[in-house]
Amino acid sequence: MKVDVKKGFRQGMLMFVPLIIGYLVGHFMTGLLIATGTLAHIYVFGGTAQAKLRIVIFCTLGLSSAMALGSLTANQPIIFGLLLLVISVVAYFIFSTFKIPGPSSIFFIVAYSLPTNFPVAPEEALYRGACMFTGGVLATIVVALVILFSRESAEMKAVQNDFNMIKQLVYNFDDPKAFAKASQFAVSTFRTSDDQLMTSSITNFKTSPRFQRLLLLHNTAQGIHSDLLELNESGARPLPNDIKKMTDFVIKLVFAKGQVNNRWNQTIDVGDEYKNLVDNIFKVDVIMNASDERLAHEVDIRMPIYGHRLLMNLNLESIVFRNTLRYIVIMAISIMIALLFDFDKAYWVPLSTHTILTGTHTLHSFERAGARGIGTIVGVLILSLILLAHPPIPVAILLLAISAGITEMIVGANYSYGVIFVTLQVLLLNGLASGHLTILNALPRVVDVITGIIIAVVCLLFIGRKTSSLMLPKTLAEVTRHEARLFHYIFSSNQYDSLKEDKKEMLKLSVHLNNMIQMYNSANGELSSDKKELQYYYPSIYALEEMSFIYTRALSNEKRYFVDDETMGRYLLIFENIAKHFERGTHIKPLEVPALPQYTYIRTTLKNIQNNCIKER
Repeated sequence: MKVDVKKGFRQGMLMFVPLIIGYLVGHFMTGLLIATGTLAHIYVFGGTAQAKLRIVIFCTLGLSSAMALGSLTANQPIIFGLLLLVISVVAYFIFSTFKIPGPSSIFFIVAYSLPTNFPVAPEEALYRGACMFTGGVLATIVVALVILFSRESAEMKAVQNDFNMIKQLVYNFDDPKAFAKASQFAVSTFRTSDDQLMTSSITNFKTSPRFQRLLLLHNTAQGIHSDLLELNESGARPLPNDIKKMTDFVIKLVFAKGQVNNRWNQTIDVGDEYKNLVDNIFKVDVIMNASDERLAHEVDIRMPIYGHRLLMNLNLESIVFRNTLRYIVIMAISIMIALLFDFDKAYWVPLSTHTILTGTHTLHSFERAGARGIGTIVGVLILSLILLAHPPIPVAILLLAISAGITEMIVGANYSYGVIFVTLQVLLLNGLASGHLTILNALPRVVDVITGIIIAVVCLLFIGRKTSSLMLPKTLAEVTRHEARLFHYIFSSNQYDSLKEDKKEMLKLSVHLNNMIQMYNSANGELSSDKKELQYYYPSIYALEEMSFIYTRALSNEKRYFVDDETMGRYLLIFENIAKHFERGTHIKPLEVPALPQYTYIRTTLKNIQNNCIKER
């Protein structure tokens, strides 16, 4: 399913067309630079139209700037090495913070280092950067055309995923175990949809009634899930068939193409405990049939704050920041060794080191090390056999385009096979840039790659090998305390009515939760971590994440109940007891959790976390 034939074909053509035109008109180097600039297209994966365009534009600016800087510093080893480190680190941190899939810094390193294959000409820096920018513009045009001719937007697919999830929740509700399993997937589904809709909100919210309708549908789907969680806690089973029929009806409305002119006209006869659920399901019918003016009145946009997310990850408590610090140290060692020992193509060493460091955890990095080593050797051997036949330039151009296309087609499905074609692509690119397509340029790269891999593996064994395992308890305590602050913020009788503050508080919690989940996944991949200890934490991690979802719903509910000071104090005490247990491993004395007039799921979740904390590890 991860094989992307269409993207592979587009990338192959983006590489081939500028190269062959440049060759035919006698400006091959210009064509090569423009083709390299089209690598911005590689970084475009799933997401909204705005997210895709934003990524390809910023990558275009980054790649063209890297080319210009590389041209200026190619003959100054120390400055070249320092800037190579800066460029790779900045790209790594940004891609890690926003969890953007793809090759991270790889092609920024390639773009910056490619001028070492050209004649030294600092005066051509702006020209080379402009050519790269032109290639990026071509990539942007292709991305825009793909978006234009797409049958369904990413936003529409996200909302459809929401309602597919609602159908699973409704039809599995009568089986508590099946409902609990479906609910685990629901949280991640709604979070993904939320991210996609937020990235679209900057340009869509004032101009597109269609987008406003989708946003309201997404919020309503979360409301239905919240109501189902509440009913699950109160044991309100079985779910009436009328609710299932109504759910089927509104889901068909959401998936309908074109204008909807169909309304629910049957009487619903259910108990009072189902009133909120029925109201939310009926709201879908109202939204689908609402006028544009009504939509504009109802919609509430929460704008993404990209700069704040970056700043919040610039601290030692962030796993992204800690991984970046480790990345800086290891890449600095790799660059220093490559320059000190005067490797012919010095950047191949840090390039290989980087590919290992982009693993999600230590074990994954070691797997990538093996794949990178074997894939490079196979790629070099294949290219060496090809070069023995002394192929003409047009054939080399075609091979480069095919390699680029196959790389994009399969690298998401199988990294090991993808590395073979990445090796072919970069070696051909370097050979064409230097004007020397010979076997002598290919074979030494095996030594470079193996050196980069050894540096990465040895450093990973000594630097931060148990960082995540040691930090996870403290991270859980921080998340618990932040959820306590949010509980007070949302339910305190001293109300805080500020959309700006609402957004800021939820962003802080989102960063903490992402940090916690990444820390847990990273700890699971550490060589010497205690897997039994980590399993003990998982139920609490899941419960804290799901409770944040309830907070999001409560913030948007203007009719929510507020608790008295005595109840508030009791809840804050329970939160703090749980936090201290995670932080210090102290014994926890379970306390009676007071009833809540709304959102009883929060009460049940806290009871479950308390019970989990007193179990033997």
